[in-house]
Parts: sequence; C-alpha cells; structure tokens
Amino acid sequence: MKTKAFSLVEIILVVTILGILGAIVFPEFQDHVTKARETAAKDNLRAMRTQIELYKIQHKGSSPGYVNGNPVPEGTMQIQLTGISTETGQAQASTVPSDPYLNGPYVKKLPENPFNKLSNIKYVLEATAFSDAVDGTSSGWLYKKETAEIRINWTGTDSEGVNFYDY
Repeated sequence: MKTKAFSLVEIILVVTILGILGAIVFPEFQDHVTKARETAAKDNLRAMRTQIELYKIQHKGSSPGYVNGNPVPEGTMQIQLTGISTETGQAQASTVPSDPYLNGPYVKKLPENPFNKLSNIKYVLEATAFSDAVDGTSSGWLYKKETAEIRINWTGTDSEGVNFYDY
C-alpha cells in the first residue's frame, strides 16, 4: 500500500505563493485600518465639539475650563464634561443632576484618540498654534479654553495629506 503525500518542493512552492499574496494584501488591509482611525478621530471630534457648544449654551457662553470666569485645571475641565455642573461651572463627578448641579453630563466618558489611545485633554494657550503644541504622546486631545477649540493630538498627515491637528 502506497501513501500519497506532498513533496518538499510542493510545500515550499505553496508557502512562497502564500507569502507573495500576503505581501500584496497586507498593505491594502493597513490602509483600511488607517482610514478607520481617521474616521473615528473625526467622529470623536464632532461629538466633542457639539457637547462643548451645548455646555457653552447652558453656561451663558462660558466654555469648559472656567468656573466663575476663572481658569481651572485640565482635570476639572474634564469633570465639567463628564459630570454635572452649576451654571457658573462648578462641577461634580456625579452623573445625576441635583440642585444646584443641574447641567450635564455632556459625555459619558471622554473618547479615546484612536491613534495613541489616550482620552485626556491638554490645554493649549490661545496664542499658541496647535501645530506647535501637538506631540502625539502627552494627551489624546488639545484644547484652547479661551476659544473652546478642540483638536486631536497626533502628528503627521492623514491619507489625504491633511494634518491630523487640523481636523
């Protein structure tokens, strides 16, 4: 009785063909992953910008990052978005509104930057350009509290040549 099997040459040939196909398909797959991250970043920014505008409406034009017109640390600003706040901007981490904390929460949690997986916000001074503040590692988001502008903290350009921090 004779058993049939693949020869070493046939196995090497199949492995080589699979390697060539993998080298062709893998870059195409990577492109889709990158585009998905770009879309997620744009969607997260859109949602954050919408909620910052809602915060401003409910706080008489004052943007997150201020209490009684005075600047507050980044951590307090993040609680203003994820917790409840008074009309003057005082915030609590609770998510259940109660007098006088009747506004918010605006987001359940701060979204992740899809590139560096960070969700924290870093302040950028009004006079500083976002291009000068972006480093891609210190935070997920860059925020100018004076103008209520929020951008992604990621270096480089997207698949269309647009700087990520210009989203």
